Amino acid sequence: MVTVNLCENWRMRRVGTEEFLPGSVPGSVYYDLLRNGRMEDPFYRDNELKALALMEEDYEYRTVFDEAEELFACEEVFLHFDGIDTVADVYLNDAWLGHTENMHRTWEFPVGSLLRKEGNELRVVLHSPAKFIRQANEKSPIIGSSDAMAGFPHLRKAHCMFGWDWGPRLPDAGIWREVKLLGVTDARIDGVYITQVHEKDRVSLRFQVDVDRLLVLSGVTRGRRLSSGI
Repeated sequence: MVTVNLCENWRMRRVGTEEFLPGSVPGSVYYDLLRNGRMEDPFYRDNELKALALMEEDYEYRTVFDEAEELFACEEVFLHFDGIDTVADVYLNDAWLGHTENMHRTWEFPVGSLLRKEGNELRVVLHSPAKFIRQANEKSPIIGSSDAMAGFPHLRKAHCMFGWDWGPRLPDAGIWREVKLLGVTDARIDGVYITQVHEKDRVSLRFQVDVDRLLVLSGVTRGRRLSSGI
């Protein structure tokens, strides 16, 4: 498998504005606004309220990259996010790849048919987590911590960001882990699960290996998962 890192040359902006600022991946909206002088220290006095107001907005992260030569020979290429925080839409070369609503998992999209040799544009639009939980809670009220923002259990995001008895309400957003292109030919190991069987004076290990095998049909690549136990 070929791995190409896509953590460089990112820019960010508030949706609805024209000005782009240097962005960081891995990173976050608050971090980039702070380092670009566009927000005050949220831990000083009542600046928490100003920072919280910033998360009523949506933000866009964008980068442009050329396809690495080592990917040319791969049967399929996956765009892999180790972590997106949290509500987002992902686009490559203006094609919508998918929607995310979970900070606590990886995300992966097949993009081999969309890649160009030069000038690929990757965009991630991060939607307001504050609006998300408010709208979800209006439809279905849910009880959470009285120190946190109402509705926070509706979103799979680090809940302490919404406030706790020991922390402020700072529901940040961002591409908080690495982004990569994964080039695959024929197959790849997608997961390994190990269990133990304990007997008298011995322990046996059982391995379950999940394999994604690529099937190329009429020029279109499809994935097929196979599992085997050892």
